[in-house]
Amino acid sequence: MPSKIKKRGENSYLLTVASGYDGQGKQICHTKTVTANSPREAEKQYGLFLAEIEKGQISTSGKMTLKQFFEYWEDNYAKGQHKEKTLVYNKNLFKRISETMGHMRLDKILPKHLLSFYANLAEVGIRQDPNATRRKIITTTENKPLKSTLSPNTVRKYHVLLHTLLEKATQWQLIAYNPADKVEPPKAQKTHKKIYDEETTGKFLLLLQNEELKYRLLAMLALSTGMRKGELYGLEWSHVDFTANTVHICQSSQYLPKVGIFTTSTKTEDSNRTITIPLSVIELLRQYKIQQNEERLKLGSKWQDSNRLFTTWDGKPAHPDSFYTWLRKFTIKNDLPHITPHSFRHMAATYLIVGGVDLRTVAGKLGHANSTTTQLIYSHLVKSAENETADMMETFIQTSKEKAKQKQKKQAN
Repeated sequence: MPSKIKKRGENSYLLTVASGYDGQGKQICHTKTVTANSPREAEKQYGLFLAEIEKGQISTSGKMTLKQFFEYWEDNYAKGQHKEKTLVYNKNLFKRISETMGHMRLDKILPKHLLSFYANLAEVGIRQDPNATRRKIITTTENKPLKSTLSPNTVRKYHVLLHTLLEKATQWQLIAYNPADKVEPPKAQKTHKKIYDEETTGKFLLLLQNEELKYRLLAMLALSTGMRKGELYGLEWSHVDFTANTVHICQSSQYLPKVGIFTTSTKTEDSNRTITIPLSVIELLRQYKIQQNEERLKLGSKWQDSNRLFTTWDGKPAHPDSFYTWLRKFTIKNDLPHITPHSFRHMAATYLIVGGVDLRTVAGKLGHANSTTTQLIYSHLVKSAENETADMMETFIQTSKEKAKQKQKKQAN
């Protein structure tokens, strides 16, 4: 590491240490003026100055802007660690961050800047909205436009990304500390998942009988297994075991605008699983396989043999969002409450937990990394089930006492 000690005056020395390069390729130099009684003492102070830099107590590339660092982090770290959809999601989040803070040097970002940014996110009419095409203006019953704002949960996602970026910058000794550590993000709002009750579910299932076989199967698989949308569309016939009544979930079908439909691994390692399915759904699978084989024979060479369960008319993997498109039309047509494909996952978990299935089994069914994840998501159901245990124990105690009394009476007689 090039170094320089220059005497500037009596007992005054200028220490210069060059280390690394900034985002524009320019060498970074750190300087410090010290007071020393001799050149030897100046060298000692230089050693301390050098140690501070090497320990990261002084930024070695602080002149790099947040935007430059995001690009560096993305190219040199994120692309090797994150999946395609996560990369796109982070890039979309960073659009707004870049508009506000992208020009700032890493070493100049303070906790107050983050607090100001989070406050700005909570306001109506914030600039550079990456989701502007999706977050439409809400119209009230009086037809007065009411602009929507970001929820605390969404603001928290921006904090998570910023914290991740600045933590890496600290780890790589580009800044002395992570300013996001000094800021409390908005508290996440706990929201209960919107699902159908027993009566509405029954109505849904009856109306479902009038739908195309493919969508009947999609809905029943989603409801009975709690599979994610991408997992459903990633299923291949080789993953179905008609003898054991199981499906093996080992991949996910995804879509990105500039990429198209592609296949990736499951969300986590624990999402790779084999689960049992009800006999009624197995029967639907058999019917659907026969129907698909007939379509394949009709098309002949035009059929694209993807081996997928859910395909387009010519055998290509179907668009994962086609489930949502059908479901939206179906609920509107039948005057049912709006739900999404992911709602079936919550419904499956809810019915299993309320039905008394233990959390570890439910976690395995859903493909959660552990039962803690399941408990956090469905804590309100777990609490409700726990409350019911008190009633069960009360019934057990009273019944036991009553039986004991009856026995005593018989013995007395």
